[in-house]
Amino acid sequence: MTDKMRKYAKLLLQAVKLEDKKYLFLDLPNFLGDFEKLLLEEAKNYDLREVYVNHTDPYKEHDLMLELDQENINKHPLFDNSIRNKYAKLDAAFLFILSMVPNLMDDIDPKKISETNKHRRSTEKYFRDLYEGGKLNWCIAAASNKEWALKGLKISENELWDKIYEVCLVDNNTDPYTNWLEKFKKMENTTKKLNEYSFEYLKYTNEIGTDLKVYLPAGHIWCTGLGIHGEINNMPTEEIFTSPLYNKTEGIVYSAKPLFYNGVMIEDFYLKFEKGKVVDFDAKSGRDILEGILTNDENAPFLGECALVSYDSPINNTGIVFKEILFDENASCHLAIGMGFNECNEKALELNREDLRDVGINTANIHVDFMIGDKTLNIIGVKNGEEVQIMKDGNIII
Repeated sequence: MTDKMRKYAKLLLQAVKLEDKKYLFLDLPNFLGDFEKLLLEEAKNYDLREVYVNHTDPYKEHDLMLELDQENINKHPLFDNSIRNKYAKLDAAFLFILSMVPNLMDDIDPKKISETNKHRRSTEKYFRDLYEGGKLNWCIAAASNKEWALKGLKISENELWDKIYEVCLVDNNTDPYTNWLEKFKKMENTTKKLNEYSFEYLKYTNEIGTDLKVYLPAGHIWCTGLGIHGEINNMPTEEIFTSPLYNKTEGIVYSAKPLFYNGVMIEDFYLKFEKGKVVDFDAKSGRDILEGILTNDENAPFLGECALVSYDSPINNTGIVFKEILFDENASCHLAIGMGFNECNEKALELNREDLRDVGINTANIHVDFMIGDKTLNIIGVKNGEEVQIMKDGNIII
């Protein structure tokens, strides 16, 4: 356990603004013992009543999903997330630590994966409503493990840790939390300009075939990864994002990077939109998984997010496809199908999830980001017939 690992653990507790809370809900795989120990040691520096550790077991989950039918999966406590509701009612801070196991779910029926995810979300409705409504402090981060590093990325576990530290602004000489606050100041200058323009729609084009118009609803707000309460929701984060008008996206978009969804790769895919809805799609690999995402519920095939990330971003400049959406979405301009965000519209800040479509924001049981940014991507904002270039050759220029 290095000094950098301790600094990283401290950063993540600062990221959820733990000083404002009495409860911490820590969710992480059961094989991260050393890092978990550091997180718990650092949490003792706060005046907390309880730290609840929720261990996940991806290997056991795999075996159960392989052996059980859907009815019995839905009855099994391992797939029940209702404990999150209890701690949401206590206004806990939620820290989720991801640590991917590559190819673990390759032999599981995609429909079973989709149905299991849907079931899980149904067990955590109270938490989900607060989480999606911006009423909880939360942060999603990641930790290295041998399989992710060696099998997934062909690097050592320590090399992956070093890459995580690098993109999370953790080094030996500066305070990483201060580094992030400075970074957000610069990002918020861009959001301010975008919000002042209040574009009617965005035009996306690039050399791999994307030709897309994404319309924006009245009252839309561009945001950064700094949450409503000053928490950092994703660690790391490079995106500036908003929620589009769900029923007015037109054209075609091509993926620029593979999407790893529940450990399965979806590669070289496109989505074609008419009146906001995906009406055609295909993929070189993982097409059945993509179909499962798009058919998760009736609102799944509509956009919930459009996010700007420069091609020349720290994560992309590592040269690694991390095969973990937390990192990969912050290495590339991206879109997301499914659920939109309350905080991305001034008319939606206090709305219930069920009412978001009334102001143009999509509702769905899923939110799946996919990467579309490459070094040829151009994005133009349009309002009253006037055009402003937002991204040129893959990079934000506004």
